[in-house]
Order: sequence, then C-alpha cells, then structure tokens
Amino acid sequence: MTQSLERLLPVLATIPGVNIPVSILQGVYIAASQRKIEQFEQALRYEVGLLNQRLEAGTLKLDHEYVKSESFTANVMQALRAAEIAESEDKLRFIARALAGCSLSFPAPTLDKFQTLRIIEGMSDRELKVFVDYFQLLDPIDPYQDFIPVDSQVSVAGLTRQEFVAALLGLRQLGLLTQETVAVKPDPWTDQTAPAQAWKLTALARQVATLSRVGFEEL
Repeated sequence: MTQSLERLLPVLATIPGVNIPVSILQGVYIAASQRKIEQFEQALRYEVGLLNQRLEAGTLKLDHEYVKSESFTANVMQALRAAEIAESEDKLRFIARALAGCSLSFPAPTLDKFQTLRIIEGMSDRELKVFVDYFQLLDPIDPYQDFIPVDSQVSVAGLTRQEFVAALLGLRQLGLLTQETVAVKPDPWTDQTAPAQAWKLTALARQVATLSRVGFEEL
C-alpha cells in the first residue's frame, strides 16, 4: 500500500523557519501501511514538540540558515525513505528524533547530517537497540573513551550473548564501532596491565548519538 506524506508538512512547519513547499511532497508516496504512517507522524509530532519546548527554554539552538536550505529538505526526504523500511515503532521514533535534530546547530566538529541519517536508515532493529543500550554500559562522563573488552560476557536485556555480539559486528560494519587494542588490568589486585581487544565507539557513532540525542534521554 502506498501512502501520501503531505500530512507531515504541517508538523515540520512548526519548527521556526521551516517552510518546505507543499510541491516537494505532492505525489510522493512510500510503500507503507496506514498504521506506520500514523506512527511516524505521531513520533515526529512528539519530537518536534519537545524540540520546540527546548528551543524556547534555550537549552537547544536552532540552525536558522540550515532549516531554510535545500539540505534540510533533503534530510526530510532521506528520513522518509528510512521510515519506509523501519521494522518497528522504536525505529520510527528514532528516525523522527534524528530528523528533528537536523534542525539544530551543534558545536564543532561539523556534523554531517546527511551521512548520519544514511547510517540510521541502515541500522536494523536489533542494532538500534544495542546501540542505544550500549551507552548504558559505558562511563557516562565520557563514553567515547570507555570500552568493552571483546571477551567480556556482557550483553543487554532481551538479547543472548550471541545476538548481542552479532549486533556489535553489524554496528562495526556500519562504522559505529571499532575493535582496538587497549591496556587492561587482568588482575584487579595488581597494577599490571596487558593488551586486549576491545569495542570502542567511533566518531561516526558520536554523530549518530548527537543527532538523535542518545545518552541525553531514554529512547
């Protein structure tokens, strides 16, 4: 079943400065059920409403030039393609949050929003769950410097160790995780260290987390 997406424009138009012409989405359809379109519209309405509240409170900063640009419109189209193949409502909410995040201004280094949305589109449901929950296993102060040893038996709720590792491998293929040699203490009673392989988040993972605000609030 194909569904028109023009109904999403009034939601996006509530972001200050956004003025996407109706002609952009006229005749644009995606092969998705009515329920999926409604879920995505509800998710986008919630995320945009939350974003506007935080803009008014001054806790987030709008990128005024970007939301008026063709680049933001391209982000919208990209998010719609991602929504078309989303496997769950959680994935739809994640896409909606990332799309809302595209309207924001971020500190350096410059965030590649198009690249980040492309990576999000490629994440499976399980990979998304592991990516979000992975942050709960790391140092909240600086998760990007923390790591999880490859031979660790840690996992996340609802997944077996084998499923968890398979998702980690998928995230590595997407460029969100890397395996690096780190120094660890094999004996907690000594100060001796030994080299070991560990999972670490990449710069691309930082982009995805920043755009979708993973680690700032629950999905």
